[in-house]
Amino acid sequence: MKEESLLLLSDLQKLINQVVLIDYTIIILGGDCMSNRLSAKTKAIRKMGQGTGADYKPYITTSEFNSHGTTSVIKDWKTGRAVHCLSQGEMYWYYILRWDDTNIDVREQYPLDFTETVNIANKMGFPPPREIMTTDMLVTKKNGIEVAYSVKSDKQLSKRQMQLLCIEKQYWLNQGTKCQLVFKSEMNTILASNIRLVTEFYDAALVFDVVSAIKHKIAIKEIEFDMDSKYIENSDLMKLLEVKNE
Repeated sequence: MKEESLLLLSDLQKLINQVVLIDYTIIILGGDCMSNRLSAKTKAIRKMGQGTGADYKPYITTSEFNSHGTTSVIKDWKTGRAVHCLSQGEMYWYYILRWDDTNIDVREQYPLDFTETVNIANKMGFPPPREIMTTDMLVTKKNGIEVAYSVKSDKQLSKRQMQLLCIEKQYWLNQGTKCQLVFKSEMNTILASNIRLVTEFYDAALVFDVVSAIKHKIAIKEIEFDMDSKYIENSDLMKLLEVKNE
């Protein structure tokens, strides 16, 4: 990923004054228009935004959105958990993060403490959030370090979006956690698509032919394969099999 996709808090604050304020009614970072959203009380009862690994429940689900055009529910191939991605960029980034074995947990739509975000907004001189904010993905690495990611489809952000990003970044800085802003345009979508393709057969029970068997071996990393430079085709997999059998 290019360094320009990772913006510092100071950079965000400078950009805020350069962006024309447009209508922005959504508090949830990375969100879209939601009419079916649950109340904070209901979310608390359902323990949304709580848990780890297979037991984690995202604070926002795709069912809370009016439009499902860019939202998706994908299966975490390691835990079997349903992962709720609110944009195509989030889906791509989840696949990329999960493919990295140094990341032992990826929690999407992770809620931030409401009182603290309000306090941060007041200190920065921004209008405070009216609802609980979320971080798109919170990653836990093998060494115990956590990294927060905010995923954006493009770099055309409103003034309010910039303010919310500043609040989010400061929130994680206060926790001693690194927070990075990631743009879809900076992602390796070939890698993400290939990961999606092979992990469909991560479970050996789903293997039904030679091609799916090769995908399974790639998914469990028993076979090394170039995942970054070109989209995988069945012919590539068959050539790989021929080489293995020589």
